[in-house]
Amino acid sequence: MTAVVIVIVLVIGLILLFTEVAVVPGFGVAGALGLLALAAGAIAAWTELGPFWGGLTGAVSIVAAGIMLIWLPKSRVGRQMVLEHSQAQTLSQEDRTGLIGRRGVTVTPLRPIGRVRFGSDEVDVVTEGEYIDSQQEVEVMTVEGARVVVRIPDAT
Repeated sequence: MTAVVIVIVLVIGLILLFTEVAVVPGFGVAGALGLLALAAGAIAAWTELGPFWGGLTGAVSIVAAGIMLIWLPKSRVGRQMVLEHSQAQTLSQEDRTGLIGRRGVTVTPLRPIGRVRFGSDEVDVVTEGEYIDSQQEVEVMTVEGARVVVRIPDAT
């Protein structure tokens, strides 16, 4: 294995690690393959070029991967990819307890989640487990935070 091939393997390892950090969430196949490529490049450098170059290659690979893991989330590109606030903060915190007992018409089938129209407002709702077709009358049973639970009203 020549020095050019070793460098190519190391670059591929860094690209795979970058892909894992920047594109694919979590620690998966790309990250594992990236680490394996970096290790293979360092081992190949050790066996082909000697202990000095092998050690230097391993150290440079570790430093480059560490810099990428630390620097990327702080970079302009990284900040655009990282969620800075919880999605729960963006949900409507509107008090929906006034809907309890109201009746509305399903806009979408409830399987068991869907949308119901109350007057001119549409609200995301959930059933108690049953499926309800669209254009059916439903009644709000409970409201738990943003969760509005409906069912088909009794025929009495």
